[in-house]
Amino acid sequence: MGPQNDGRGPIGLRLPCELKIGEMRLLIGPTIIWFTAFLIIPLLVILYYSFLTYSSFNVIHELTLTAWTDSVLTETVFDVFVRTLVIGVVVTAITLAFGYPLAYFLRFYTTDNGGILLLLFLVIPFWTSEVIRTIGWLPILGKTGVINQLLTMSGLLSEPITWLLYSPFSQIVGYLQNYVVFMTAPIYISLSQIDEGLLEASETLRADPHSTFRNVTWPLSLPGVAIGSIFVFVLSIGNFTVPQFLSGGKSTVSTFIYLSVNNGLNYPAASALSITLLTVIFIVVFLLLRVVDISDISQG
Repeated sequence: MGPQNDGRGPIGLRLPCELKIGEMRLLIGPTIIWFTAFLIIPLLVILYYSFLTYSSFNVIHELTLTAWTDSVLTETVFDVFVRTLVIGVVVTAITLAFGYPLAYFLRFYTTDNGGILLLLFLVIPFWTSEVIRTIGWLPILGKTGVINQLLTMSGLLSEPITWLLYSPFSQIVGYLQNYVVFMTAPIYISLSQIDEGLLEASETLRADPHSTFRNVTWPLSLPGVAIGSIFVFVLSIGNFTVPQFLSGGKSTVSTFIYLSVNNGLNYPAASALSITLLTVIFIVVFLLLRVVDISDISQG
């Protein structure tokens, strides 16, 4: 007789559930070390610096709450935080408005390979630096930019449009260019995992396209929407280049952090602002994950 299979899987192999505790520790050990070295320890260092004393371009290793009281717990910083969160919500909503129809088109009106290929075209701008992508809008949206030149030369306008640049419009354009792919890709993946049989069953029950979308497609695509929203929200409120070059002087938390370090080497203030921003991000992401279960997107 040949070797006996004891029901634990292929002969000579053990299923993951039968791995010993020591073997499991060996498997997860590198991950724990990586996160500890490159996430936990840097965050603890930043947290420590937020309680240090700043004096005349120097950081004194004396614990104090000055950085928090003078840099975080002020009305100005509160207003900046509110503006930053509003920008994150608005950018996420607008990116969803553009990204969902794009993902829907790539999923249902192109082939599988065609959808992936067209999705990859959205990554092409990332071959260049984010600073270059952002500054590239200046000669396009400026008073003497391409758009205003075309409109004035064609006779549609007698004078250039001033709100194209250094305005909320230019900021939205900059954010949309940078982050629409982060919204489209997860939604496309989520839509690709929808069982065609469910859509056919909805049609069999004589549901119109709007009802099918509302009761089948949209609920099943929510994990992708949630992941895309997390990506865009986190990236937008932490973005520095768009508010720096396209806002016309409107500050966000990221610009405050940059100015704290660049203008005065005030590392305690920058650290306190960074920890506060990170805490806000964790709270928003936690609340979103309580509403939508994103694990469904990994079960396709």
